[in-house]
Amino acid sequence: MIVVSFNANDTIESCLSALESQDCDELFEVVVIDSSLDGTADTVRRRFPRVSLHTFEERKYPGDARNLGVERSRGEILAFTDADCIPDRRWAQETLAAHRRPDPVIGGTIDNANPESYIGWAYFFCELSQWMPGTPEGPMIEIPTGNLTVKRWAFEKYGPFLEGTYSSDTAFNWRVGIDGHRPLFVPAMKVAHVNVTDLGDYLRRKVSHGQCLARVRVAECDFSPARRLAYVLISLGLPFLLSYRTIRNVLTRRRYVGRFAASFPLVFLGLAAWSWGELRGYLGLEQ
Repeated sequence: MIVVSFNANDTIESCLSALESQDCDELFEVVVIDSSLDGTADTVRRRFPRVSLHTFEERKYPGDARNLGVERSRGEILAFTDADCIPDRRWAQETLAAHRRPDPVIGGTIDNANPESYIGWAYFFCELSQWMPGTPEGPMIEIPTGNLTVKRWAFEKYGPFLEGTYSSDTAFNWRVGIDGHRPLFVPAMKVAHVNVTDLGDYLRRKVSHGQCLARVRVAECDFSPARRLAYVLISLGLPFLLSYRTIRNVLTRRRYVGRFAASFPLVFLGLAAWSWGELRGYLGLEQ
C-alpha cells in the first residue's frame, strides 16, 4: 500500500488506522511518502512504527511521491491511496481478489467521508461522482489514485507517473487505455474520501486542477495550435457539459440525490472554476 501525504496531519491517522485494521488473509506493506510541514511525519512515527515512512523536505507532487513509493516497495501489486482517504476494512482483501483477474489496472468506489459538510458534498460531487457508490463494475477511461491498484509489470510498462504536476494519474490511465487495457472498476474495493470544507480552498483547487489537466492533455496528446484553440472554445461551454455529466452520474447511481440537489449551486460553481482553470491551461497562462 502506497500512501502519499502533504500537510495531512488532520487525516493521516484515520487513513493508517484503517490500513492497520484490514481484514486480510495475507501480509502487506504500507509505504508512506511524506513531504509535509505540519508534523505529519511525527504522527506517523509515533502512532504507526511498523509503517515504512520516507520523508522529504521539499514538496513532492502526488506523481513524484507515488514514483518514490513504488521504488521503495516490494510487492507485485501496487495499491495507491491518499492520506485523506479511509480504506474500507476489506480493501486489501478485495484488491487481492480483484487482481486474480488479468486486468493490469483496477480501481474502486470512492465515498464521502465527511457527510456533515455542505461544501464537502459539493466537492465530492464535483470531483468524484464517476466513482461514487452505485457505480457498476466495468471498464473506465480513468480511475483516480485515491483508490487505484496496479500490477507491478504494468507500472513498469506504463509508468512512471508524470512529475511536477497534478493530473499525473489521469495521464497514466490514458497510457494504459491507449494500449488497449482500460482500467477496471470493481465496486467492492471501497475507500472514503475526506473532502475539502473551506469554500476558498475548494474553488482554488478546482481552478488549479483544471489548469493542470489542460497542460497535461496538451503535452501528452501533442496538441497542434488549431486543436488547442478548439479546446479553448470548448472550455467556454464546459461548465454545462460537466454539469450534465455529473447529474447523469448521480441519477444513474441513485445515491445521494437529495444531497446533490441541495448542493448543486456550489457544485456548478466548482465546475465553473474547473472550466476556468482548463481555459487558462489551454491558453498557456501561468498559475
